[in-house]
Amino acid sequence: MKTSRLFLPGALLILLSLPLAAQVNDTYVITAAANQDGAFGTKWLTQFSLFNPQSYTLRISVTYLPTGGTKGLQEDVDVPANSLAYSDNILKDLFGLNSGGGALLVATFADKNPGKNSMLSRAFLVTSNTYNNARTGTYGTVIPGNFTGLLDDGITAVAQNIRNSTRTGWRTNIGAVNLGRCNATLRVSVFDADGHTILNQAPFTLPPLGHFQDSLPVQTEAASVEFYIQDPCKNSNNDYAVVFPYTSVVDGLSGDPSYQSPTLLAPLSSLLSKAQSTESEPASIGKKIDSNYARRISDEVDFLGVAMLTRDAKGYRITR
Repeated sequence: MKTSRLFLPGALLILLSLPLAAQVNDTYVITAAANQDGAFGTKWLTQFSLFNPQSYTLRISVTYLPTGGTKGLQEDVDVPANSLAYSDNILKDLFGLNSGGGALLVATFADKNPGKNSMLSRAFLVTSNTYNNARTGTYGTVIPGNFTGLLDDGITAVAQNIRNSTRTGWRTNIGAVNLGRCNATLRVSVFDADGHTILNQAPFTLPPLGHFQDSLPVQTEAASVEFYIQDPCKNSNNDYAVVFPYTSVVDGLSGDPSYQSPTLLAPLSSLLSKAQSTESEPASIGKKIDSNYARRISDEVDFLGVAMLTRDAKGYRITR
């Protein structure tokens, strides 16, 4: 039985937040996006924005990976220099989906941006906000672009301050995006405020190149959730999984959600297996995806074309 990395005695814990602050990249994952009905009469949409900090136009590819792992869709967006392109309902505006949910893989590729062969020359920023448009106003949660995920390598990830209680009305969803080519298993453990294990390595199946979301299966008022990955294709150079887990805690009274990307945790023994030194860089924990990794995924989805942009007061609005 695997020992929890969260409470491993004597372990040296080195923490690395999944969304690395103050860094840019040419490849990101938005772990959840929606255009679908929710609980208690809500309707969840995803606002989405791309910022191009370069002095030239960037062609940015947006790939939709559906919940359940059916074949994905991709469309490109040409974002002008130093400009913002946005959508208030990205699944509808970019992919024509009247209903659906999943994740987004967003990347710039060298062959679509001639002469821009380095990561920095194709770097951009992306963020999203999944929200409900109520009569009293909108409420929702920011889901940033991430680029460091979990592998099946002994590293785990932890989200804290989790609530899931029918008594108080709080509820928690857990989810993940699997960028591998095989069914992987997301193992989930839950620890209460006193450190007791109330859920031990519960398995959830992650479809290949797909998105998963489900309710946390235990009741708790104050807990931490630990994730780790089991991947049957971990030794394959092409098919191995990079997984991005997350939690979403919803206030049952207001319906307002709070999104959390877990923090990667590594015990000393795991770090020493990677490098024979206690001075291993935290950046070596997990897997940072890049455009080469994203390109292999891009080749397996349906390409729809290049989006239209309409200039308005908020920037360049993305349309089909």
